[in-house]
Amino acid sequence: MASTTLHSISLPRDAQPTVGASLQALWVAGKNLVVALSQAAFGRASGAGQTRLEQAEELRTFAASIQKSDPDFALDLFAAADRHEGL
Repeated sequence: MASTTLHSISLPRDAQPTVGASLQALWVAGKNLVVALSQAAFGRASGAGQTRLEQAEELRTFAASIQKSDPDFALDLFAAADRHEGL
């Protein structure tokens, strides 16, 4: 007779996302979507009149604001800002 053992991976209690953190991340994403849509429809073109340094700094500011909720994505944004600034 054969037996199979399933080992489950569980996160420490403090590392599991909470409902509040998920709702906050959803709120921030929704707010950013509304801002982007309103700028696309009514505002100036994205980045118009800004230098590469200003655009990169704006991206870094956004990355810092989401670093706590999504650190991997924030690191990607920081790298993108560095690449954009270096062009």
